[in-house]
Parts: sequence; structure tokens; C-alpha cells
Amino acid sequence: MPLLTTRTHTKLSSRLAMLTTGLILAGASSAHAQQVDYILDTGVGTFNIGPSQFDANMTWLNSFNTIAGGEYITNISVSFGDIEDDNGIPGSDIVTLAILADPNNDHDPTDAILLSTTTVQWMDTGFGEFVEYPITPTQVEGVFFVAVVMDVLQRANPASMDPNSPSAGTQSWMFYNPKLNLKDLGSSPFILHMSESPFQGAWMIRATGESTAGCPIDYNDDGVLNFFDVSAFLNLFSAQDLAADVTGDGTLNFFDISFFLTIYSIGCPE
Repeated sequence: MPLLTTRTHTKLSSRLAMLTTGLILAGASSAHAQQVDYILDTGVGTFNIGPSQFDANMTWLNSFNTIAGGEYITNISVSFGDIEDDNGIPGSDIVTLAILADPNNDHDPTDAILLSTTTVQWMDTGFGEFVEYPITPTQVEGVFFVAVVMDVLQRANPASMDPNSPSAGTQSWMFYNPKLNLKDLGSSPFILHMSESPFQGAWMIRATGESTAGCPIDYNDDGVLNFFDVSAFLNLFSAQDLAADVTGDGTLNFFDISFFLTIYSIGCPE
């Protein structure tokens, strides 16, 4: 018997009013950093997938090749399916977003190395609609993975897929585990490479990266990071000036502070 259940697309959801803890995907730009969008899908997810025979901790992920100018991942965007089972009982709405490194650059996540996680809340986005979550800024190189993890009820279908993606599932994987297992995905009792499944497509998971080139937080443009840059950033942040929006999401929040500190600890490239 199949271990997957699916529900197909009938119409786009109009319930955007429920998107209160995330941001609808937009092209906001930062005053100090360019952005790169990592996308495998065509924008249209036509079915959702989940476990059919048991409850599971479900991980679904896409792999990407790092693009110059997008080495810091600052945001992850997801289009979700439903978290209710066939009886209308809702499962957990807690979501773990993760960035993982590929040590072999072979797009196989079974030996992936966990780099960062961010906990967010599931949102009822509808087919083809994305919610964007700021994450802990994470530096990547080569091939990397963007994963979504949830505890899923049997016959709930939270993972949205685009079968029309040019990748045809070659960069998309799915894992079932009894509990969170991001540090050892290769030991998962159920592993599925979507290119080898009946559902060949890409997950509706995207990421936004920013550049490590130049020095985006060198506010006085003297080529070094020091007290004066910290002071300038804090003054701009306190004044709610978007020049302090170093994540480029159009808002000022904890993630800008975290991103600033991450770059400051590395220093300006020489």
C-alpha cells in the first residue's frame, strides 16, 4: 500500500488574511545588500503530499547550488498544504525550517550537515501562495539544502509540490521519522528521492540569499567594521530607518540584529 497521500488542486485559496505571522513573498530590496532568489518551482503547486499509513515527523527539502551574491540565506518561503486528517482533526502547526550543507555537492541529503534551524508557525496559504519567514542568517557554499519539518498526522498533506518544475524531482527529497532527525537524515526509516517516485516534481520551498561581497554593514564606508558602524546601525535601527534593514525583508526586527552580528563577527572581506 502507498505510504503517501495526496490532495489535488481545485482553486487558489483566498484566505490571505490569515497570514499574520509571516510575509507574503515580495521583492523587497535592502539598501546594503543585493538579493538572490533560489527557486525550483514554476509557481503552481497542483497537489499536496503527506503520510498515508501512520503519523510521522516529515521532512521535505530542495537542494540548490549557491549563486554568487546569495551566500547568506536570510529568508525561506513555503507554500503549504493542509494539516488536517481525513476527519478534519488538525495536527501540529509548529514548523522547523532548516539549512543544511552538502559535503559532497552531490545533491544527496542523506549525509547533509545541519547548519541552522528556525521555528515558525504553519500558515494556510493555499495552492501557489507563499509565506515568507525570516530565518537566522546562514552562510552557504556549493550545494545546500532548504528543509521544512513538521509532525504530521496520518492522511494530512502539508507538503505542496509542483510537478511542472524543470528539475523533475532530481533536487527534491522526503523523509519520515518518528521524531526530528535533521542531524542524521541518512538513518531515516523512509527516504524518497522524488525523481524516483510517482510524484516527480519540486517542493514549493524557496530561499532568499544576500551577498557576502563588499561590506554591507560598513556604514561609514571606511573598509573596516568597528564601533562607528555599530553605532550607526543602532541609531538607524532605533529611528526605524530601513537603512538598517540588512535582511532586506522590508521590516526592522531581531533578524536584522542577528544578521548584523553575523557579518560583524566575520568582518569585511579583504
